[in-house]
Formats: sequence, C-alpha cells, structure tokens
Amino acid sequence: MPYEEKIKRASVLDDIFKQNAADAKKLGYTLGEAKSYSNLSLIFYYQGKYNLNVDYALKAIALFDRLGATHELAYEYGILGYTMKRRNMPNALYYMQKGKRLAEKFSDTLALMSIYNNYGVLKEMEHELDSALHFYQKGLAIKLIRKDSLGIPYSYNNIAGIYVMQKKYDAARELFEKAFDIRTKRGDAIGVAENLTYFGDMYFAMEDYSKALSFYEKSVQAALLHGYIYLVQDNYKRISECHQMLGDEKAALTNYKLFAQFKDSLVNVETNAKIAELDVRFETSEKEKQLAQQKSLLLQREIESRYKTNVLIVLSILSVFIALTGFLIYRQQRLRNRQLAQEHELKTAIDRVETQNKLQEQRLRISRDLHDNIGSQLTFIISSIDNIKYAFDLDNPKLNMKLEGISNFTQDTILELRDTIWAMNSNEITFENLLSRIANFIDKAQYATDHLDYKFEVDANLQHVKLTSIVGMNIYRTVQEAVNNAIKYSGASLIQVKIRNSEGGIAIEIQDNGRGFDSKQIIPGNGIANMEKRISDIDGKFSLESAAGSGTQVSVFLSCKSDI
Repeated sequence: MPYEEKIKRASVLDDIFKQNAADAKKLGYTLGEAKSYSNLSLIFYYQGKYNLNVDYALKAIALFDRLGATHELAYEYGILGYTMKRRNMPNALYYMQKGKRLAEKFSDTLALMSIYNNYGVLKEMEHELDSALHFYQKGLAIKLIRKDSLGIPYSYNNIAGIYVMQKKYDAARELFEKAFDIRTKRGDAIGVAENLTYFGDMYFAMEDYSKALSFYEKSVQAALLHGYIYLVQDNYKRISECHQMLGDEKAALTNYKLFAQFKDSLVNVETNAKIAELDVRFETSEKEKQLAQQKSLLLQREIESRYKTNVLIVLSILSVFIALTGFLIYRQQRLRNRQLAQEHELKTAIDRVETQNKLQEQRLRISRDLHDNIGSQLTFIISSIDNIKYAFDLDNPKLNMKLEGISNFTQDTILELRDTIWAMNSNEITFENLLSRIANFIDKAQYATDHLDYKFEVDANLQHVKLTSIVGMNIYRTVQEAVNNAIKYSGASLIQVKIRNSEGGIAIEIQDNGRGFDSKQIIPGNGIANMEKRISDIDGKFSLESAAGSGTQVSVFLSCKSDI
C-alpha cells in the first residue's frame, strides 16, 4: 500500500479508536479503554502529532498501572521511549528503561523481545555499539525461542549492521543471508527488497562498488514492483553514488535525476546543487576527453608526458576526496537504512492494530447484544412468571411447581449469560480471576445446601498463570458441572475442589464422599459428555473415577505445553 494511503488510513482510525475508548469506558471495560488509548498513541506518532502521541501513551500507562496489567504496562513504556528517540533522547532512555525493568521483573519475554531490540536502537544512536549489539542479541535469543519469524530478520539485520560498522564483513554477510532467506520464505516482498539494499550497503562499505551496484539495482526493481517509493528513490541515489565511485559520470547523473524524480515535489536546494554539479562534471569530463584527443595529435611527447603527470596528480587528489566522501555517504546511508527498517516495522504495527481493533469491536458488539437483548428478555420472563403467580390464585400445586421451575431455570440462564459476557470481554484470564469465579460459585452452592461442607484448595504459585478466554470458560464450566452433579446425585456430606501444580502441567480435582456408582453399569449422561467435550476442546485430559460406596472423583489435567 502506498505511503500516502497509509497516512489517510491512519487519520481515519483516529475517530474509530476514540469511539472504541468511549464505548469501553461506558461498559466499564477498562482494559479495552487502555488498549484504545495505546493504539491512538501509535497512530498520532505515525501522523507526526507528537504531543498527542505522548498524551495518549500516558493515559494508557495510567490505566494499565491501575489494572496491574504488567505486560501491557511494560510494553507501553517501551513503545513511548522508542517513539521519543529523535525528539528527547534522555526521556526516551528513561521510559525504555522503566519498561525493561518491569518486564524483566516478571520475566515477560513477549514484552522483552521488543524492548531489547528497540533499546539496542537507542544505544546505536548514542554510538554505544557494544551495548547496542548486546541488546540486539538478547532480543534475538527470545525471538528464536518463540520462533518469531516476523521479528527474527529485524534482529539479524540490526546485528549485521553493527558488524559492518566494525568491519566484520563475513559475520555481517552470514546474518544478512539468514534474514533474506526467512523473508523470502515468508513471501515478505518489501522485506526482501530492504535486505537487497543491506547487501549493497555492506559491499559499498567494503569498497566493492560493482557488487554494491548489482544489489541496489535488484532492490530498486523489487521496490518498483511493489510500490515502495521511498526505497526506490533511496536506491537510485545509492546507484548514482556507486557509478560516481566507478568513474561513470554519465550514469551517475542519470540515476541521480531518477532519484530526484521520485523525491517529494519540493526538491531541496541540496538536490538541485547535486544535479548541477554532476551536469558540470559530465560536461567537463567530455570536453577534457576531446581536448586530450586533440593534444595527442598536436603536442610532442614531452607535452604528453607533462599532461599525464598532471592527470595522475589530479586523480590522486580525487581519490582522497572520493574516499572521504564515501565514508560520509556511508554514515548517512546507515542512518537512512535504520529509518527504512523502522518505517516498515511501524507499517506492520498499524496492520496488526487494525486487526486487533476489529476483534475488539466484534466482542463489544456481541457483549452489548447479549446484555441488552437476551438479558432483558430473560428478566422479562422472570417478571412475567412472578406476575402470573401473584395475579392469579393458582390452586394447582403442579402448575405452581412448573412455574417455579421455569423461573429458576431462567435465573440460572442469566447467571450463565453473565459468565459468558465476562469471558468474551477478556483477551486473557488469569488463574486468579478464574479462581475467584469458582470460589464465588462454591460459596453460593454452600449457602443453598446446609447439609454439605466444601473445601477449596489452590496452589499459591498459580495466581498469575494466564489463560485464553476459551480455556478459562471451559475449566469454569467443567468445575461447575462436576460440583452440581455431586450436589444433585451423590448424597455426599463433603465436596473438595483442588487445583495444584502437577509434573508438567496443572491438575484439577473435584471429589465427593457420596454414594458413588459403578461406572461400568451406567450410561453416561449429557453432563459427563459435556465435561469430556469441553476438556478435549482445550487439549486437556479428562477422567472420572467412582465406585459404589466410595464417592466420585473428576480429574482434569492441562499440559504446560498447551496454549493456555
């Protein structure tokens, strides 16, 4: 997508994210409100509205901090520091270090993967190359463990760039090739084009201008094919510089004019001066060639010898000048190269934000529909049943029991609807949230059944384990079903729920001391089948053990390797 179109899309997203934040705030969905502020901060940075970028980032940080959402808080600190790098480096380092310390405290590798890489960029801008290399390598180590095929090439290219600056060309070439192979397999056409430019930069630094020229030309063709105009115009400038180093003034002029054509409509004074300089140099070169040919026919050998001596002196001076100019150009290219990589990363982030926004909108819409429509209809049914019972003198006990049963069933349905909305509004559910939900359910069950005792035991180190909303809801429903079955059918005096760490995973046990049953002589009902299906859907293991007179135990095991 063209750069200008990205800007238009970013501006359209302003109102969408603001509306999302307002809707989330109205529903009391604080996490959704904070994430909307975070997205707005990124959009305003992309638009160059830096004051709004900082304002919304600080709003998001305040809400994440209030919620205790350490992952989001660490990530937001890191992004705020990164976006301030060209405006206020001390503040950029301050916020980046806060995010780094917080993520390290909680061993949050997902946040550290991004923070280490961006912290390396800040260190490179401060010319602390050893520190930059250290943090690039730490970020790469996490990405390799997580098999992050999108982020790994960025780290390879960053580390290789440091190696080029240290003149470790073999090590740089190996990493550039690894990044190029990954991007080729992913079908990342823009990333492939950028890596071709990186190869050109490396050979330029090695003063192998012919090879550098070959890679720049391949990159410009790929960038033209996919409409990456910024990379096209940058490559034309580098091609011009290669031709200039190789002594082909005509080709240098032609490609610099192509660079100017792709540049912004307001061509700066430096560009015009460069074109004029190359024009003069080309015309001078042609005139000198003609003059030399005429002198070769007219002048004697002595004059020819003097001319050659002068040419050698001029070439020596030009060689020194070109070497110095090449060094300065390379430094400028390195900074431009980093800017290209950052812009590509921001474009990827915008696409990811749009996807997250669509999912968030769907969740909010479905939650509102369930709460406003189905919830109000169920409440109306309960109210209507109560009105019938009190408005008419019903002497039929069976009819009274039927109406009472319908009312109780409807109330249970409302409770399950609230649980479903709770799960839908959560991107992640911590075990702490889930345990409080189970404990609340057991408290209600104990209140309704005086003859039963309950024991609820949970390992303390499970409090911060994170679950997806699907896994959390299926575990909750399974525990709920097992406890309800024990209350209804077992005749037990004690029900125990235990959740603990087990070797290689998490074990959940629901046990009663009731009458039990012979599992071989009964046909499992819908309740048991539903529990088995729920645990199977989240790649867990389900078992039920019972014997006449020995009670019943339902066991669930979730492997730590599962996506919980």
